[in-house]
Amino acid sequence: MTVLFESVPETIERLRRRGISLGIVSTKFRHRIEAILERENLLDAFDVIVGGEDVSAHKPGPTGLLTAVERLGSTPASTLYVGDSVIDAETAKRASVPFVAILSGTTPKEAFRDYPVCRVLKSLSELLALEDC
Repeated sequence: MTVLFESVPETIERLRRRGISLGIVSTKFRHRIEAILERENLLDAFDVIVGGEDVSAHKPGPTGLLTAVERLGSTPASTLYVGDSVIDAETAKRASVPFVAILSGTTPKEAFRDYPVCRVLKSLSELLALEDC
């Protein structure tokens, strides 16, 4: 039943062409995420997927995000976490990872006020114009 926003495939492709490593951290089961990405021909675009079964403590605990950072061979400071909820914002805060909020979900902009948010974007495609965080 999951449907991707229209701009997602192109945005992911353009980020990959720029040499940006991509990962997913979710409380959903990894096999479900992989099935959706496979259906959309996007599975190979992601370097790491951390699902709910991969960690003992779910978001907003930082374990999943920090696991993804480690698997990407990155550091918290040089990673950017993109999410659409205050749970995502809290997760990034606890992991000391810069955070960008996307307003494509149900969370309004005002809800991110109490979190260290680098930027608040209306859609994922706006990441392509992001120069710093």
